[in-house]
Amino acid sequence: MNRRTLLAALLGGVCLNLASTGARAGTTPSAVPRRVIVLDWGLAELTLALGVVPVGMANTPGFRRNFAACPVPDSVVDLGLMFQPNMELMLALKPDLIIITPAHASMSGSLERLAPTVTLGQFHASPTPYTDACAETLRLGRMLGHEAQAEAAVAQSQRAVAAARARLEALPAYANGGAPVYLTRFVDESRLRVFGTHSLFGELVAQLGLRNAWSRADRASAAMIGFDALDADPRATLVYVKPLPAMTASMMQTSRVWQAMPFARAGRMTGMAEVSPEGGILSAAYFARSLVEALAALPAGSSAVTSAVTSAVSSVASSARLREAA
Repeated sequence: MNRRTLLAALLGGVCLNLASTGARAGTTPSAVPRRVIVLDWGLAELTLALGVVPVGMANTPGFRRNFAACPVPDSVVDLGLMFQPNMELMLALKPDLIIITPAHASMSGSLERLAPTVTLGQFHASPTPYTDACAETLRLGRMLGHEAQAEAAVAQSQRAVAAARARLEALPAYANGGAPVYLTRFVDESRLRVFGTHSLFGELVAQLGLRNAWSRADRASAAMIGFDALDADPRATLVYVKPLPAMTASMMQTSRVWQAMPFARAGRMTGMAEVSPEGGILSAAYFARSLVEALAALPAGSSAVTSAVTSAVSSVASSARLREAA
């Protein structure tokens, strides 16, 4: 019997067992789940925020790189790609609940043969992702028997956002509120992703009392644009999520078009710590603190751009020399 035939037989046995116990996909099991698998990074963050450690997650190395606000215990098994998980490994983990998003719909039939499966993650497509992530955290807490932990986690996140706003309001440049900010992530020397009002970043910008300067995509979560499109508001500050690509840093030193941008001329540009725009309540709190720290550290003069770019270029050059030496 080859591996594929064996897996099919095992899955069939699991399916019969679920049918005999009356488990149904998309519903909460009668017993509190203890062995949980999560196939979405944002939902994995919500689960970990409750103090629940999944037995398995999709692509744990990728999660650790992108979700700095949410450490993953070494005991969590890496199940491979988010939409092509290792089914044999999942079966071996004997889960009693699998948590997926609507994007996993094509896989749901196979997953339901392994364990009861619930679909969450609607906050990803919501116009108010942070508000809905808080609501889904509470729902997940009820489902996993961690209601008190869910309420505490949401309250802690909301307090962190409120504290970041209070700190921002104490800064002279932002005391009156409504200061315009572009939230971006550079892709290369000419393109960047700009986050709109319906993104996690966009909702938090509003909660911090700032104004999203990207008005052209008012109802979108994000847009891929050329940097020359960022000239709508001459008073805006540009904040980019690190890291800054080497090609982008080099372009900033040489491009006259870039240097003519209003925020570049005025020195209103700063980098902030890397945060995933697909995150939940922990990423939201981390984002709020990191954004305020970046704005608070922004120098008043035009040297802000020069020093930031020079530092980035020097760092890239040093890394290249180390690689050559190795």
